[in-house]
Amino acid sequence: MRQVTRALGVMVLAGVIALTGAAPPAVAGLDGDRFRVTTRSVSDHFNDVGPRGPSDGDSFSFSENLFSKGDRVGRDNGACTVTRAKKNAVTAHCVVTLELRGRGLITIQGPLTFKRGAGSPDTTLAITGGTRQYAGAAGSVQVVEKRNQPTRLQVRLTS
Repeated sequence: MRQVTRALGVMVLAGVIALTGAAPPAVAGLDGDRFRVTTRSVSDHFNDVGPRGPSDGDSFSFSENLFSKGDRVGRDNGACTVTRAKKNAVTAHCVVTLELRGRGLITIQGPLTFKRGAGSPDTTLAITGGTRQYAGAAGSVQVVEKRNQPTRLQVRLTS
């Protein structure tokens, strides 16, 4: 159970991905309509409300620091609710806010599927809005996970 909880937390953390603070404008890689950040977990919590182990209605929350080219550029915070739990996979609907230092917020949401024992496939979530520099944002965030590597979020803004 601890491994599944951690895997869910890690995926969502990536997932989805948190950016706030006061990064200088010189932070490379965050300008333009496409950029990439990596995540590092700060905290996560799994709330098991049904039968023991992942089941419909369970939830988890997380917070991560975000990095671009080695510099901390913000954080993310998210919450996910399990909507489908099967023997070999768990799907959760997630809502995540990326807080980018000195730039604003980007909100994202969508389903994430975690395959037990096999890691998680790359997932694309929708950008549903933003503030300040990202006011009216739309687009997508691809969550890329590779074993023993930080989760990578590839942000693509379309407006």
